Amino acid sequence: MSGQARWFLPFLVLILMVAGCSYEEQSASGEMPEMIKVKLDVPEKAALHKPTRLQVKLTQGDAPLSHADHVQFQIWNELDDPPSVSPEQGMMTADELENQGAITATEAEEGLYEIQHTFEEPGTYVVQVHVTHGAMHSMPRARIVAE
Repeated sequence: MSGQARWFLPFLVLILMVAGCSYEEQSASGEMPEMIKVKLDVPEKAALHKPTRLQVKLTQGDAPLSHADHVQFQIWNELDDPPSVSPEQGMMTADELENQGAITATEAEEGLYEIQHTFEEPGTYVVQVHVTHGAMHSMPRARIVAE
């Protein structure tokens, strides 16, 4: 074995061992957090010209999820779909949603967010909640009939 190979081979083994240990430590500490669960609670019917409570319950694992980054409700008549986002635009930001009429929810209690909404016209409406927490985003929908 030449002189260079004699010192290079142990050095290479040492580097591989350190890299392997670092990878194990990173994967143990960098685990993916549990997904958030979003349960949209919307009544089947709403009375016209009276406030209706719309709620969403957030959990992560078995615990209520407080302090979500953004919880916003979009409401539209099912005959009038909201403007769609092109794939080039990607997901709308909280500000863009608000500019399109989304309503920011308040946290009524730990993990429970709500808004009050008054329906002015009869019809079937789509209620979609946008929940963002860290890198997770969920957008469940429900229907409500206003009469």
